[in-house]
Amino acid sequence: MRKYYLFIIRDEYYNKYRYKQNILYKALFYLYKTNEYDLSHGLYLYEKICNVFSVKLLNNYIKNKYETEIISKKIIKLNSIIEKTIIQINYSCVIVISNMNIPLIFKTLNIYNKKIFVCDFINQDYFWLNSQLSEFYQKHTYNKIGG
Repeated sequence: MRKYYLFIIRDEYYNKYRYKQNILYKALFYLYKTNEYDLSHGLYLYEKICNVFSVKLLNNYIKNKYETEIISKKIIKLNSIIEKTIIQINYSCVIVISNMNIPLIFKTLNIYNKKIFVCDFINQDYFWLNSQLSEFYQKHTYNKIGG
């Protein structure tokens, strides 16, 4: 299972760090590791780099688009034969736990916002969602066509 943290990056930081992902990852990793003593600095850094998610909008959309099971007020389980995915939608970030490297919900989140940066802090993996999906679908479309 992989645990992804998704952040919407503000325009100026998206443009600045689009090709310097490692710097952006380090800043978000610092936020991930922030303790209560550094909370005010972490909040300042978050507000400078990130935009918030529309929790109500995403929750309603996901519940209408997918077959789901409500685990709690914030946690939704997608019912699928192919993948096991749980989503927690917060204002600060969306957490996706899945047995897939590219869960189906990523496509929906990419439609929601094209400037989402994804971090898997446990595996030290990070990527722009839009770029990763483009590569994934190009690769799989190419293979289906017979390339």
